[in-house]
Amino acid sequence: MAPSCAFAWGFYDAMENGTPLTAITAAQSARGGLWSLPSAEAGCVFLNPAELGVLNGTMLNISGSTVQWRSEIWGASTTGYLDGGNAGTFTAAISARLSNSLAIGGGIARVADFGFNGINNVMEQIAPFTYQISEVQLLDSQGSLWEANAGISLRISEHVIAGLSGGMRFGSGSYHLQTEHQDPTVPDDTVDVSWENSDPCVHAGVLVPLDAGTFGFSATNGTDRYRSRIAFGFQKDFSLLNGSTMGAEFDIQSIDDRPAYSGRAFIFLAQMIPGVRSSYSVGFQRASRYHRTAATLATGARVLLGSFNLDMSVSWNSRSRKGDDFPDPYIAHIDDSGTYYSIGLNWRP
Repeated sequence: MAPSCAFAWGFYDAMENGTPLTAITAAQSARGGLWSLPSAEAGCVFLNPAELGVLNGTMLNISGSTVQWRSEIWGASTTGYLDGGNAGTFTAAISARLSNSLAIGGGIARVADFGFNGINNVMEQIAPFTYQISEVQLLDSQGSLWEANAGISLRISEHVIAGLSGGMRFGSGSYHLQTEHQDPTVPDDTVDVSWENSDPCVHAGVLVPLDAGTFGFSATNGTDRYRSRIAFGFQKDFSLLNGSTMGAEFDIQSIDDRPAYSGRAFIFLAQMIPGVRSSYSVGFQRASRYHRTAATLATGARVLLGSFNLDMSVSWNSRSRKGDDFPDPYIAHIDDSGTYYSIGLNWRP
């Protein structure tokens, strides 16, 4: 009973696969959560390690964010509310170029969140079109997954750069589900579950820089409590506001089991204000079954400070779906949203 009840709570697979943190770095967040295309920072070791080969010299990247989750659950047989507490991301990575064709990098990042708290009212029908609360479910869930990776990038030819990174995806979590029955003759019950896991993870990627633009491809394996992912995209510099870049990307999660899809288009503008570049992104995501397509938005700025780049961004995503825990005709509609407030610093010694 516990896992099926947990799936009814807001964000999809809140207990099983958590919520993947799409904004591993602030610059990635400002572009809508890119996975395959360059974001000009050492954190690419967790996204597309091929980018290590296009970074100049040695680079240190530190990024963090706070994430606000919110879920509302509505249906003929249930109403509920869920939030994410003090969720957030943290990334620290370093990269170095060893030669014109070889670069390396490594770091650590928080990649999935399991921290949710909420209350859910379960209804029972007592007359036609009339319901009353039969149960109150109280959820307290905590946990996260991290990655510790090292990677390498090799320029195979003038137009092909390949990268590979790997390490461990590890973490722990727990949830406490308390059910209070309104019928005094039915005893209340609680379910406590905890877990720890550590699994090898691999990221692979390719960048194909051409005169017409740059193509990107990246992939990562699925592990216990984390979904597999492939992503591919294209970006191009354009003459309007010389030095600006625009592009688009599409990715698929859980390739072998109930796939989810998302995409984004972005523009990274040249310096309209001296020393400041801005980013804007609009996209969509459609999670696994029972979901509808929902919007994603992002914006950010990169402030150029000599050997330092300061990245700041705000990104927002939403999901709307039918609950899969409730039979017809009392299927719940669940609206989820998450807002990332991110900041990052890149330093070239």
